[in-house]
Amino acid sequence: MNAPLITIGLPFYNNESTLMLAIQSILTQSITNWKLILINDGSTDSSPSIAQEFASKDKRVLYIDDFQNRGLIYRLNQISDLTETKYLARMDSDDIMMPDRLKKQLDFLILNPEVDLLDTALYTIDELGNPVGLRGDCDIATNKIDILKSTMLNHATIVGKTSWFRANKYDPKYVRAEDYELWIRTHDYSNFKRLKIPLYIVREGRVSVKNYVKSMNTLRIIFSNYGPNILSGLQLKIEIFKTYLKSGIYIFAGFFNFQHLLSQRRNAPLETEQKVYVSEVISNIGKVII
Repeated sequence: MNAPLITIGLPFYNNESTLMLAIQSILTQSITNWKLILINDGSTDSSPSIAQEFASKDKRVLYIDDFQNRGLIYRLNQISDLTETKYLARMDSDDIMMPDRLKKQLDFLILNPEVDLLDTALYTIDELGNPVGLRGDCDIATNKIDILKSTMLNHATIVGKTSWFRANKYDPKYVRAEDYELWIRTHDYSNFKRLKIPLYIVREGRVSVKNYVKSMNTLRIIFSNYGPNILSGLQLKIEIFKTYLKSGIYIFAGFFNFQHLLSQRRNAPLETEQKVYVSEVISNIGKVII
């Protein structure tokens, strides 16, 4: 086997119901020369046992547990420091990789060495694993105003140069919008690209209203720090007002427990054939035995 070019960084916290499938989707990748870093962020459920079992049976896996809950931003920066391969892939512990994800992103990066980060389009599924929609099958934003107004890349789908991640750490001041701030901070001197094909599956459950409000609070900090150099005074006030408005809408929707319908509006609907295809992929991944 050739020396691995890529490491998958997978931090997890109390994901006993989804972690197995996430790991199984790595096992079914069409390339096999990868490394996997599993980091337990202080879980109190059975997810550490799932991760440990996988690590005990596969030498490609590094399991790390410091028995502390430090949060996602700390773990993402820790992963880039630990990675020894040229490329690093993001993954969340409740998501699923399409079987060709790593191969197609690696092929593109090898052919285009000037690219720093590469994301992809993605499918979305609900809490039960039912296919819901498609997102990100469009060009990424390049205009500074557009980049400020909406997140530039699909964070969990990213594969990039490990050296880039090490040189551009996530800032702990921007909890729940750390990726958004990172793209704004770095896009002037970075080369970001997208594969407009869905190579990743994101699980979208019921959105936590509390977490959504925290995200809006962080967005206001981002607008205050970066907006004055990009937006006019009136434009900045409008964008900040929108964060309060969105928070209010989600709080109202959460009162009636239908906030998930707001999140689904970000997706393009799937055709019946697409739903069948995604369901079959997930079913096949779930049959893999560790």
